[in-house]
Amino acid sequence: MPTPNVVTIEEHFWTPELSGVGHRQAGAPERLSDMGALRLREMDEAGIDLQVMSETAPATQNLDSEAAVRLARRSNDYLHEAVRAHPDRFAGFATLPTPDPRAAADELERAVTKLGFKGAMVMGLTHGRFLDEKDFWPIFERAAALDVPIYIHPSPPVNEKDRQAIFAGNARNLLKL
Repeated sequence: MPTPNVVTIEEHFWTPELSGVGHRQAGAPERLSDMGALRLREMDEAGIDLQVMSETAPATQNLDSEAAVRLARRSNDYLHEAVRAHPDRFAGFATLPTPDPRAAADELERAVTKLGFKGAMVMGLTHGRFLDEKDFWPIFERAAALDVPIYIHPSPPVNEKDRQAIFAGNARNLLKL
């Protein structure tokens, strides 16, 4: 029996432009910046055949709309170059400029149809807003039309009121089962 392939999906990188956005762990820059020899060596050591990579948190979720659109496109182009260099080892999840949901849907389509990405990863909240709000529906409608996943990266609620609302909603939904 052949050995199964090991594919990992929560594999992050950062672009030079987004590397200064948000909280970063010490020691992470070297690994997050590497899209070649170091990453491939560590994949081999861990027995990983393929990484589906995505821009690390917070990506473009908390930027203004104009910057988010511009930097998401650059991030996706950057990742595309790494995937092109190692197509048997890397695949991509698009970075989406969620502050502009229609532009995010368009960028998802470009990333999937032109760059060959497998879907997208969204880094939690957008300016404190949850992705189930109607304003964000164009992103999910486009993903459905393209038949690709949107991976929603876990993110803690922004405040105690939101935490209580989330847990109360989950409890009500569980009672309906």
